[in-house]
Amino acid sequence: MAARVPLDVDLEDKLLYGLTPTRLVYLVIALLSAFAIWSAHWSITPVRGAAAAALSVVGAVAAWGRWRGRPLDRWLTDLSLFVLATYRVRWRRR
Repeated sequence: MAARVPLDVDLEDKLLYGLTPTRLVYLVIALLSAFAIWSAHWSITPVRGAAAAALSVVGAVAAWGRWRGRPLDRWLTDLSLFVLATYRVRWRRR
């Protein structure tokens, strides 16, 4: 019995606007955090608006941002693994 393997088994699922589940969670958390900053009355309105807008932009960059074909979170993961693998932190005893 001959069987064919589907070609798209290893591709990530796209849920909404071309976002994978992980990237969609990045966007939703950033937008909810921006709404929480906007709703809290810790500062004057322009400051809260600027902080909420900046957080929304960070979330959009985390969700859709790519550099050289790789998502932003993979760049950050690779950078942190590189730093951990190449630098050693030692406590100095006095």
